[in-house]
Amino acid sequence: MTNRKKGFILNYTVANICINITILKQGVSVKTKRQKVRIPKVLNDEQVEKLLSSIKPTSFTKIRNIAIISTFIYSGLRVGELINLGVSDVDIKEGWIRIRKGKSGQRDVPIPLKLEPYLTAWNSLRPLHSRHFFTTHKGKIIFTSYIRKMVKDYGKKADLDTDLHPHLLRHTYATQMLARTDINIDNLKTLLGHKHLSSTEVYLHTLPSDLHKKVRGKRIEEKQQDLNNLYEQFLTTQKDLASQVKEIINKALKEE
Repeated sequence: MTNRKKGFILNYTVANICINITILKQGVSVKTKRQKVRIPKVLNDEQVEKLLSSIKPTSFTKIRNIAIISTFIYSGLRVGELINLGVSDVDIKEGWIRIRKGKSGQRDVPIPLKLEPYLTAWNSLRPLHSRHFFTTHKGKIIFTSYIRKMVKDYGKKADLDTDLHPHLLRHTYATQMLARTDINIDNLKTLLGHKHLSSTEVYLHTLPSDLHKKVRGKRIEEKQQDLNNLYEQFLTTQKDLASQVKEIINKALKEE
């Protein structure tokens, strides 16, 4: 091997070593930023009641709109899934909603008893010639933009302290489901139609208000019951003590 080739190989090797050292130094000095987890905004039970009670079912449009909002709250559908529901996809009698065009494919969502009256009322008024379940007066599909504006307007009408949108109602559904003892994170993933569990795990983060309730303990009613039980125990103890004193006195009188 000539001196020229040896020199080339040596220079190449030294250059690679220098590059690797630089990369290692840069790798060590890189600081990873902690990714902030955004807790979804949701409505509490009082706000849900306030929203639904603000919509008076006095017309075709209002009966349809309250059914749409209730479907978001009590079944957690996405906007696109809701507007694409066919008549055969909503089985009120059996209590199922079949979503054929979801992000993760087809899935079935149970119809809660709270949602059933709203769907039944709308089902009795909807245009029978349309293949879509939620429609306009003429039986045509409803635009997503209309639903978003409609939900936002009803939120303002109900004087809710939040910018209401359909996905916030979906978050509300998810939070309500996870609060139940018989629904776990895997069940919720199926109900929401998530592909990845990481999308569902965001609902596991405890809200400060919920944490406050857990740390503070029982509700006022339960506290009152505990106090009543303690009082009953005190009375029982007093009665037992009085009986013992009476027996002692009677025994002393007999001995005299």
